[in-house]
This record gives sequence, structure tokens and C-alpha cells, in this order.
Amino acid sequence: MGSFEQRAYSRRLVERFSAEVAERLGAALPGAERSQLVAIATTALSASIDALEAPGADQPRGLPVARLSAADVIAGGRTGMSQATLYRAADSGRYYSVTPGGRSNGKQFPAWQFVAPVPELIAPVLACLAQQAGSEVHAFWITGADELNELAPAELLAGCPFDTRGALHASQQALLGLPSQQRQQKVLAFAQQQASGKAVVIG
Repeated sequence: MGSFEQRAYSRRLVERFSAEVAERLGAALPGAERSQLVAIATTALSASIDALEAPGADQPRGLPVARLSAADVIAGGRTGMSQATLYRAADSGRYYSVTPGGRSNGKQFPAWQFVAPVPELIAPVLACLAQQAGSEVHAFWITGADELNELAPAELLAGCPFDTRGALHASQQALLGLPSQQRQQKVLAFAQQQASGKAVVIG
């Protein structure tokens, strides 16, 4: 349905809703009170429809794919930590970092891991990956996996797709809609599979 047709349909819906409410209230309320109640309900419905039809209203905010410097993380208020504390948190497996491209040292922090509820869920998975190189850990997080219905572990853990991803299949949406603890367990099982090199059924 095009935008013009959608707006026309929405107007008809609001008009029909107003008439239905007025008719159903009928003699239950005096005329003035009935009119006031219908006006309030109609205004609320119109506002809800306008919000839903706004550009991007039906598009959930995706996980960012950017890599941030420690200064960027701190300036954005993502952790409430100082740079030294952030580095210690990464070293202890609370977050993870990657080495900037073309350099042999330094730290960049993939931004997705600071999006709620990831900070509360990521540590056990990072502990499972502790023996892998930083580049391998990052590849694990951002690569779609058959075992996770082509979702990346980062997406499943966050319950939200990357902002670069196109449309989701219904089965992928169902996985992302699971409770956070169930999503964490699926990602953890997959991480254990990758760490051990053994196939694990992730139900």
C-alpha cells in the first residue's frame, strides 16, 4: 500500500472508529460527555497512527557496526568508566577490543557491545572465547552462523539486528524476540562449540 493510500485508509479508520464509539456509547452517556469522550479517544487513535506511520517508525534501531576509540567510548558516556578502567574491563573480559587496522597495537572497541542489554550478558561468552585472538573474537561476534539461523552472535545476544542488515526472516525475528537469558544461553552454547571445535545442537 502506497503512502497516499495508507493515509486515506488511516483517515477512514479514524472516522469509522469515531462513529463506532459514539454509537456504542449511545444512551449510556449524556450528549456532551459522549462527545467529549469520543473526541479524546479519536485524538489518541490519530496520534498513535501518525506515530506508527512516521518515517522509520517501524524500523527498530539497529546495532552500530562502528569501532570506537577509548576516548569515544568515554565521551559518549557508554560505560561511566575512565580510560584506565575501560582498559582493565576489556582485559578482564567485561568488554573486548580489537587492534586498529594496519597497526600492531592500540585498542578499538566495537560499539555494539555497549548497547543494552549486551553489557549484562556478554561476560560469560567472552570468558569462553578468552584463548582466542582479538580478531578471531570479533569475527565470531559479527559473522552470521547457520546454527543461529544466519544471525550473528552479537545480534542474537543483543536481541537486535545490525543497522546494516536488511529485512529479517520471521524465524530470525522469533529468535531475537526470546528473553535475554535464553538468547545468552544460545550464544554461549555456540561459543563453546566454536572453542571446542565440536558440533553442538543449539535448540
